[in-house]
Amino acid sequence: MIGAAPHPATRSARVACPEPLAGEDRQRDWFLRGSVWSDALWILAPTRVLDEEHPVRIRWDFTLSEGQRFTDPHWTALLQSAKQHLALIRAHSLSFGLAQNATTVEVHFYHLRSLVRWMDRAGLRHFSELDAEAVLQFTRAMQGRAGRTTPALTAATLATYLHLLLYLYRHRHSLDDALQVDPCPGQSAFAVAGARRSEHRHLPYTPDVVALPLIQGAIEFLSTSAIDLLRAREIYTQAIAGARHRGLGTSGCNAIGARAVQPFTIGTPRGPCRIDSLSVLAELIDMLYAACFVVIAYLMGPRMSEILHLQAGCVQPLSAAESADAPTGLAVIIGAIFKHESGFHGRPHQWVAPPPVVHAISVLEALSAPHRQRSARRELCLRPHHRALNAQWQADCRFPLWIPHPTWINILLRRFGVWLELPDHDGAPWHLTSHQGRKTFARFVALRDRTSLFALAQHLGHRDRAITDQGYAGTDYQLNREIDAQVLEQSLSAWEHMLSAPQLGGRAGREIVAQRPRFRGAHLKEDLQSYARMLLESGLLLGVCDYGYCVYRQEYSACLGNAAGPNPVRREPSTCARCKNFVVSTEHRAYWLDQVRRHEALLNEPALPTQTLKIARARLEEARALLRSIDSTAQHKKQDPRHDRKTSP
Repeated sequence: MIGAAPHPATRSARVACPEPLAGEDRQRDWFLRGSVWSDALWILAPTRVLDEEHPVRIRWDFTLSEGQRFTDPHWTALLQSAKQHLALIRAHSLSFGLAQNATTVEVHFYHLRSLVRWMDRAGLRHFSELDAEAVLQFTRAMQGRAGRTTPALTAATLATYLHLLLYLYRHRHSLDDALQVDPCPGQSAFAVAGARRSEHRHLPYTPDVVALPLIQGAIEFLSTSAIDLLRAREIYTQAIAGARHRGLGTSGCNAIGARAVQPFTIGTPRGPCRIDSLSVLAELIDMLYAACFVVIAYLMGPRMSEILHLQAGCVQPLSAAESADAPTGLAVIIGAIFKHESGFHGRPHQWVAPPPVVHAISVLEALSAPHRQRSARRELCLRPHHRALNAQWQADCRFPLWIPHPTWINILLRRFGVWLELPDHDGAPWHLTSHQGRKTFARFVALRDRTSLFALAQHLGHRDRAITDQGYAGTDYQLNREIDAQVLEQSLSAWEHMLSAPQLGGRAGREIVAQRPRFRGAHLKEDLQSYARMLLESGLLLGVCDYGYCVYRQEYSACLGNAAGPNPVRREPSTCARCKNFVVSTEHRAYWLDQVRRHEALLNEPALPTQTLKIARARLEEARALLRSIDSTAQHKKQDPRHDRKTSP
């Protein structure tokens, strides 16, 4: 029970109890900070250091029908019941029984608010009045609501509303005004909502057509422009300080600062950019922040919350052993993981960092140096809570500092994508989000070497339980499920391509073209997908690489694979090129054309050893042979009289 034990009375009397006493408030509001139980605005005490900058606020005075508010006297009983339920949700998780994070409680509050508004329209004043029919009607009402990007809520989102009802039912032994019927009898919330956990669509990764120019643009911008931008910012800061020292006003200071940076021309992925105004300098500095976030997220894989709380001095050399100081040439980033961690400061963790990430960290250290010096704090992402450039970089800036919210990062990443002029995906601009870097990094590593999953799980910190700072033990089942889903999606797409391509190269490609069925008619795409899924479900292994496909059959394996699949040690382009399992198509032409050009250039070296010469010639002939098999499609079209006769010879 929350608060003092109820006085013996009927249920209706206890439900309509008056406002709690001040002593009861102190017992109930243990999880609040700067507010008390009876307030219309609750400010939840941070449960993690992540929430200190943005404490969760819950407003109980939300509107109802006919201009009413939930804090009106008419709703006192239901308001007290709702607060009690939310307090219990904060104290005990439905799954593990542990205390929940403040941000999780905020999500349940939004669902509770939707339930109260629906009860208002239905004429219900107590949670105990919700019977099986009312629960079904509420579920249908939520199911018919529009989602952010869909005309109706997805099954997974609907399941979160059912989780709230499960909480209200679970509390029936602790509170008098609680749900008395099981909203999901004999089933889980996901099953009732029609969502299967195995088919739940996770946050997306960035497609290669968008990810490659995004990462390349960010690395190029940091390597060619960071130093010039930092120098321009420093000159601007000094000019503003001198103008203020002479007693000039805001307009005069801005004019002097603008003139000080006008000589600068910054190289960007879009070409040279002259800093002819303070707004241009502010935009370039924002893009510098975005480039740092992209490089760290896509090349190292931390969550955005973990990036935002990195501190100065987090880059350290990686030693060969814990007790030795022998350098390995690698660096690690020291930070903390907060997801599924009960500690206020998270769990210490380290990520292996490539050189571009180390450079991005150094740029963030330089950007945040004035703010860290002024505040005596160590976070790399400190920024004044004011976007105006003249407010951010003044030596005596008095605006409060903050760590940006992930929502701000999402907006910044979208601006960065527009600024880089990223290509469209499927005919539309791709919607970048802060979590896509982590997903893209994990997918890139795991799809190229399945044997690295244990190391990947250790690097990403997927384990819920910390053992040591050195590593983890066991298997990360969630990561394996995510990778399996990606492999299935990639394999299905590859089979659809091979079943529909007019011509395939490689020794297995000719066999597939000769034996595959013909798909025609209005349902061609659906038939292709069904047949491709049938091939996958039959157990036929398919390897997908940048240079081709492997329709794996152990008896024909040139890489000497086993029953589990190809041999990852011996599997490489030259071995695959002479394998009976190998398939290439037009989408692999760019790779093999690059191989031809590289080996032709190698053969032009004047002092090439004889053995190297033989190998280069053999590789060149392999690449040319595969290109001929790929290009045979065009030759076939020219010779076929059914194709356009206007094609020039």
